[in-house]
Amino acid sequence: MTSDFEQLKFFTIKFFKELGAKVVESEKSLLVTEVPVKFQKFYGKNEPYTIIFENNSSLHSTELITSESYLLKTMRSYLDNTGESVLQKLIYSLQSDSLIKSNLLLRNCTISKINNTLIHKPIIKFTFQTTYKYLNDEDRLVSDVFVDKKSVIFPDLKKFKIDSLRNKEIDISDLRENYEVAKLKVKEMISSRTSEIAKQLEEVLAKEVQRINVHHSQQVKEIENQIVRAKTKNPNIDLSVYESQKNQFLSEMALQLNNEEKKYSLKINTKLLTTAVILCPLYNFEVFFKNENITRLVLLSYEPLYNKFVFPLCDLCKNPLKEIILCNGNHLVCRDCGAECEDCKDISCNQCLKQECAVTHRKICKQCGATCVKCKQFKNKRFMIKDNLGRYTICRNCD
Repeated sequence: MTSDFEQLKFFTIKFFKELGAKVVESEKSLLVTEVPVKFQKFYGKNEPYTIIFENNSSLHSTELITSESYLLKTMRSYLDNTGESVLQKLIYSLQSDSLIKSNLLLRNCTISKINNTLIHKPIIKFTFQTTYKYLNDEDRLVSDVFVDKKSVIFPDLKKFKIDSLRNKEIDISDLRENYEVAKLKVKEMISSRTSEIAKQLEEVLAKEVQRINVHHSQQVKEIENQIVRAKTKNPNIDLSVYESQKNQFLSEMALQLNNEEKKYSLKINTKLLTTAVILCPLYNFEVFFKNENITRLVLLSYEPLYNKFVFPLCDLCKNPLKEIILCNGNHLVCRDCGAECEDCKDISCNQCLKQECAVTHRKICKQCGATCVKCKQFKNKRFMIKDNLGRYTICRNCD
């Protein structure tokens, strides 16, 4: 295909996908189904449409698209007269266990259970059409601008399946502000194309202006030469005829220059075609990590659109964690805040190892020690016994 055909094909695919239709692309054609009834009535023909771009196709019952085809004119007219709003949802295939293990290193625990909660956050896609009119020609440029919370974003949607939903009322805060952000961005996006066309027109206009100036300058110079010759022959001659001719040439030159400036002027019109609210998935997780002694619940989240994984925080220093270390006192700790119990050698934390055994004077964890209900001393459990009723822990010295 030529580049013109490729542009027509790209425009056609984008047009029908923006309508929410299903487009199946093959080597020689496009099969378009699930077209909104509104467009079918506008076009005057029911779907499905088998669309081709070359006239020598062997396919039957097809819609040929060329620069002058009725279907292409219909699509453009539909865009000019219809502002659509659509609702879409991104579908993401998630393996929560693999996701968590790929982001967090499990040091002294395993995952016992994961509870997933899925919510959706809206972003907005504004689709603009810019029309360039010049030299009796017309170019159209379609631009998509994605906005999230008044900031332009550039999402990669290839990893998602996109479902079209029935429109319903959705509360999108700051819609006007988001639209203003999108308008500024689309001006930036089309600036290179605008500059390219303007430069071409300026170059051609400069040549035409030069041609007109040279042509009329020669005519004016000839009149001036005639005036000089006439005054030489007769100093009292009436020069009004010559002056009138000279002024006529100058007026014609000004008129032609003005016409050329209009001819090579560039008219630009940018309009909003569609506003698409896109519901993007956000996953919240309740993850239960466990080891031999404890089970700890940790809250995590993941936003696929930005590939953003929210890491847990150390219970002590509050720094983000990329590995899960469970303290014997049920704390989630980092390496700086973790320490070994001097008795069992299991990982604990600085907060849980504040106490030491009154007998051995070792710093021990809560799993290894207990407080005597009588003398109130904290001792290793091997120095402790239960009272006669088995209700309280007392040390052997208080027995």
